[in-house]
Amino acid sequence: MIEVDESFMSDSTASRRLLLASGAVIATLICSGVSACLQTSGQRRAALRRAAAELVPPSARIRALGFGDCVELASSPSCAHVVFQMPLRSPALRAQAVRARALRSGWRVVEMDDAEGEWSLFLRRPGFTASVFLWRPAVYSLRCGGTHPDDKCFNTLILERSS
Repeated sequence: MIEVDESFMSDSTASRRLLLASGAVIATLICSGVSACLQTSGQRRAALRRAAAELVPPSARIRALGFGDCVELASSPSCAHVVFQMPLRSPALRAQAVRARALRSGWRVVEMDDAEGEWSLFLRRPGFTASVFLWRPAVYSLRCGGTHPDDKCFNTLILERSS
């Protein structure tokens, strides 16, 4: 009769189970990474548009919306640049309106600053970071009439997808 060392069999079975579990974890990680890469440019643009809409108050009018590649090694587009105008004259009131809209939409205000030339807000939420500048055109001696006024005659939002 042959004696079988049962401790060897249980170690071998445990090793196989550990190997199978490790393989399953690695396969899951690879699949989730691949599915993130499969997102189309149009889907990334739509996500940036939705995130911008969470920050720009409903009373604002978007004058320009552009997409670009601002985040190194991220798929394109990775950022959006929005120029918008609001009916409120005071930059402080515009900043309060943007802040209130952002907080209602789940953004976190990282910093809010009143500088000489503009109010600025720096915001975050999972997947995105944003900088909003509410300019004071008079500080820059800008003429804001005509067909192509400077962007600083309005407000700007720079939005980036986080990696």
